Amino acid sequence: MSIIRVENRGPGRDTLAVQLVAPCLHFMGPDNHYLLGRPVYVRLSHRGHKNMTRRILGALALVSTLGLGSVLAQESAIVVLRSGERVSGSVVDLNAQGLQVRVNGTDRWIGPGDIAAISFTGDLSDADWAAVNAGTAVFVLRNGQTVTGELFDIGGTTPLRLTVRGGSGDRDLMSNEVARIIWARPSNVAVPNTTGTGGGPGVVVPGNQQWVSSGISVRRGETITFQSTGEVRLSGDANDLAGVAGARSQRYAAASPLPQNFAGALIGRVGNGRPFAIGDQTTVRMPAAGILWLGINDDVVADNAGQFNVVITRQGRR
Repeated sequence: MSIIRVENRGPGRDTLAVQLVAPCLHFMGPDNHYLLGRPVYVRLSHRGHKNMTRRILGALALVSTLGLGSVLAQESAIVVLRSGERVSGSVVDLNAQGLQVRVNGTDRWIGPGDIAAISFTGDLSDADWAAVNAGTAVFVLRNGQTVTGELFDIGGTTPLRLTVRGGSGDRDLMSNEVARIIWARPSNVAVPNTTGTGGGPGVVVPGNQQWVSSGISVRRGETITFQSTGEVRLSGDANDLAGVAGARSQRYAAASPLPQNFAGALIGRVGNGRPFAIGDQTTVRMPAAGILWLGINDDVVADNAGQFNVVITRQGRR
């Protein structure tokens, strides 16, 4: 139930202060900020004690007219629990109780320690869990970049405002910028085989996903060995195919991460650093320290199909 406190105040006591007390209610203020628990002043033309009832009813009608339910923060998402359960609904809020998710009109609260991931772009694949970074959340942006930190707050409406708290302070991301937030691998998801000497699937790099994490933290100057196989179709044309070295037609994609390399080639990057070519090379020296990401050198990946499989070996490690 909505809780509203109404006070008669102001010069001549002709102003009603309508305060939203329920923590789920938000008012849009004149500066486009959301007001939570702050008085909203409503000046009425009628004076006199006998009109108090009319004033209160008028104020309540104003609150109703503003349509509080329509301004509640919510965004469709899939919340994956550490138990493996998937909850599809609307993300509404985050506070001391946990994450508030609205499922078929009913609110459900999920404890922070129970969440494995939140996805705003559909269900997660096995490759997504390779982004797990123990001890902190990984925000995978839709442009392929990643941000690490604590999900500190959720606000706004649609898109949601996600406040990320990191070592350099707070940063706001909008939910339409974020593809997934990943904390941990669910209990029903096996640890992927990302290293070895062959024979296993390795890291799956889907053709329709710009970047996937290998789950491996590399050192600057470290030499990594790749055994890469697979094929990706780069468009609706059945003949527009690419192996790990790039397009069979040897065409380029001007807006791809590496426009000077063949379209569709296997590429890599460390953290949010500059992309580099992998292709059919068997060894590559790492340009920086951080998580190794693998990707497809294409400008538009949404219409792609197929995948690469990459087995990674670290020299001196088994």
